[in-house]
Amino acid sequence: MRTARFPAQGQSEAEVESGLRLMRARDRDAFAGIRFARRFHAGDDIAELAARTCALFAGAGRASHYPGLPALPSMARIQADLEAWSLELVRAPAGAVALLTSGGTESAILALREAWIARRKALPPGSVGEVIAAATAHPCIDKAAELLGLRLIRVPARPDHRADPAAMAAATGPATVMLYASAPAYANGLCDDVPAIATIARAHGVRLHVDGSMGALLAPFQRMNGDEVPDFDLSVPGVASISGDWHKHGYAAKGAAVLVLRDGPATPFAYAEHPLPPMITDTLAGTAPGAPLASAWAVATRLGAAGYCALAAALGETRTAFAAAIARVPGFAVLGDPRFSLMLVTSNRHDMAAVHAAMARSGWFTLLSHAPAGLHLNLNPGDAALAADFARDLQSAARTAA
Repeated sequence: MRTARFPAQGQSEAEVESGLRLMRARDRDAFAGIRFARRFHAGDDIAELAARTCALFAGAGRASHYPGLPALPSMARIQADLEAWSLELVRAPAGAVALLTSGGTESAILALREAWIARRKALPPGSVGEVIAAATAHPCIDKAAELLGLRLIRVPARPDHRADPAAMAAATGPATVMLYASAPAYANGLCDDVPAIATIARAHGVRLHVDGSMGALLAPFQRMNGDEVPDFDLSVPGVASISGDWHKHGYAAKGAAVLVLRDGPATPFAYAEHPLPPMITDTLAGTAPGAPLASAWAVATRLGAAGYCALAAALGETRTAFAAAIARVPGFAVLGDPRFSLMLVTSNRHDMAAVHAAMARSGWFTLLSHAPAGLHLNLNPGDAALAADFARDLQSAARTAA
């Protein structure tokens, strides 16, 4: 592969834009025949609004404590609104605070840092702090533990593939810093029993973080529609923090998320022993882009609760359509009772690696799960019409894989 050399001469604006348009056209061509390639898509109009907003705020940074140019009034307004909306949607009590982040991984790191700061003085001398999570937890918690020098203990899930509160309780001890739960787990789309895990956290005096990247900003609108959704947010006693991604079911541009802490304020990073004024930041980035947050504000303002409820209802119709279609294909089943946008298709009869390969050849983008073996689906609100085609190709893939 040729290594590009830095341009000796600049190109005209028209040439640059033409080159970019060509690259984007190739992107569209590459994904044109792949179904499920567009994730968290609320419609072309919403995607275009998010893109235009990002362009409008391309040079805007988030308002922060770090000394520099005066904070933009627009970003101060956008951040304040997103923080307030996030607190409302996760049913946060008085005194809770919201930190706007780049995604679920940053949120997990910050949540674990808060738990570590609160707990480290109580740990036995010389011990290494521990985090307890289920085997199904997202690897972002592994990254968070590694970066903070803590030990992650993963415990087996229950037979229903959800976190096992009894196993988590047995693993919790004097060195435990935090428990971690998923709502839902990205691996299989199933929601952990957060109230049971929260009871363990309260009994041991440790924090519980809920990874709500896939559910925290979808569940409120499902509840408004009258759907039965498990309680997993800050309305549950013992939940110390929860993450939610505006760039998932908020349908914003990527890089917009939130961490809500029950007991605010957050502990900032502060350093004053250098020639310039003290550096104080609430999140990981010193200079953090404002454009994704502006896109989240624009999309939320455009859709409102009514728009998000309509998308949640359409997503529910998609989930029902796929579950029914898959059930009609001999030898396949949907794992558990998924309530959100993720679904795992399993089989006790077929080689799922071979099925996965065959489905890819038919133009479907799915992830291959290994525990249990299955096809990982990430459904969009407008995907209900694809259910019959998926079932047809799944049946064909089973014959091919036999």
